[in-house]
Amino acid sequence: MLLPRTTGQEFHAEDYLVRRDGSLLPVEFWSAPIDLPDGRGAVVSFSDVSERRRTERALAERDAILSALGQPVLVVTHEGGISYVNPAAVATLGFDDASELLGRNAHWLVHYKRRDGSPYPVEDCPLTRIRRTGEALCLEEDWWVRKDGSMIPVTCTAVPITTPDGYGDAVAVTDLTARMAAEQAAREREVAEARAAELTDSEARLRAILEAAHDGVLSIDQHARITYVNTSAERIFGYRADELTGQEMAEVIVPPSLREAHRAGFDRYMATGESHILDRGIEITALRADGSEFPVELTITRAGLPGSPAFIGYFRDITDRQRAEQELMASRARLVTASDAARQRVTRDLHDGAQQRFVSAIIGLQLAQRKWVSEPRRARELVDLALSDATHGMNELRELVAGIHPAILTQRGLSAALAALTGRLPVPVQLDLPRHRLPAPIEASVYFFCAEALTNVVKHARASSAWVKVAADGERCTVEVRDDGIGGAQARSGSGLTGLRDRIGALNGVMNIIAPAEGGTMLHASVPLPRKPAGEAGLTL
Repeated sequence: MLLPRTTGQEFHAEDYLVRRDGSLLPVEFWSAPIDLPDGRGAVVSFSDVSERRRTERALAERDAILSALGQPVLVVTHEGGISYVNPAAVATLGFDDASELLGRNAHWLVHYKRRDGSPYPVEDCPLTRIRRTGEALCLEEDWWVRKDGSMIPVTCTAVPITTPDGYGDAVAVTDLTARMAAEQAAREREVAEARAAELTDSEARLRAILEAAHDGVLSIDQHARITYVNTSAERIFGYRADELTGQEMAEVIVPPSLREAHRAGFDRYMATGESHILDRGIEITALRADGSEFPVELTITRAGLPGSPAFIGYFRDITDRQRAEQELMASRARLVTASDAARQRVTRDLHDGAQQRFVSAIIGLQLAQRKWVSEPRRARELVDLALSDATHGMNELRELVAGIHPAILTQRGLSAALAALTGRLPVPVQLDLPRHRLPAPIEASVYFFCAEALTNVVKHARASSAWVKVAADGERCTVEVRDDGIGGAQARSGSGLTGLRDRIGALNGVMNIIAPAEGGTMLHASVPLPRKPAGEAGLTL
């Protein structure tokens, strides 16, 4: 801070100052030379950067979460270059270090060929199309190229990211290698069991095995007519076995739009032995007895019996699985989008608010420095104005940081933070809160859950009062926010309640919306608490 006295040069840095009580205060300071009657001195201005550093740590922790995710994640710029890759993606793609991917073109590095080895033009790549259209994308099955040239099956979700140059995209990838190998092994095991039963020429034993299977099983003859239906197939397709037996399979369980292709493929196999789906697991659309269509996972194998050819089809209804996967991917996309929006909002608020104040203060101090000798009165006015700008900038920073994470929540805990929050609401709120502190991530999520829920009460519920109850045992923390309003709350797509469900889900928790008979609405959330180390948990008899 005193270097300008000897160098005559301005100096700007960050350091620590010592308070009166001996504690250290992190500051950002500017030191400029000043001519005094008895020689050169220095004028030093500084600002407390404690809140800024806490904000930077919070942002760093959020980035650390992405780095710690077991799921591979990549971020691609508008030009197609990789700007971020987490360790899981580096390992999945077979690289040794993230530096081998950063700055490289994502398509030509990991997506440049198809599963059969043929070139994959960048103009055909749906992940590239996102950066032109700004529309999110989910690929149920895709193939990516590892560093050694081998290919891995993946499912991926990509969402657009707005950048100054246009749309980039963030891609979350799930490696399907283990799952597909396990499923293939399971199918091969089932096929082997069915063949073994047939080879023993014990039809009763074969039928007992097939009846016990959870998957639907159909057998068809060389004319594509159904000869056997197990109980699970009856349940899946909504027919009795006698309603299917003797029918052409295409007429009863294949949707009209796929029948011609199915018949053509069957005829081609019978004539030439060429098949595109035999002994492979595929996902297709099937038809129920009521005319509704639904997704199934299908494996068809040729029965190893002498005589005329016969085939066995194994069907699994995957409606619930696809719905769960879509909801999971949608939840992750919403979390990534919300994180990006929050980061952009903080950046914008810092740039448009506090930064402008501090820039103005610096300019004022520089002008004051130049006029300190020639126009001392004007110099003092400029210093006063700079001090005012710095004070306003600091207040704006405090307000911004309070919106990200209230200081009272960190310093005094959840009970004090909720008491301060509800004290400002126009609706009276009764609190039932634990006296002890909870883990910091749990407290933060519970606080923002309650804040959003109470905001909904004030805005939509037309309630005269509300209640908040937080309880925690050794394993879970439960939260209830209830009001006596008009009720009818629903978690629609894009609503605040959907965001609350995502926030609780990020902690492996669950949230339910309950409409009590006496009226009003209650939001109930349950979040598992982190387990204590064995040394802290103690011994329970």
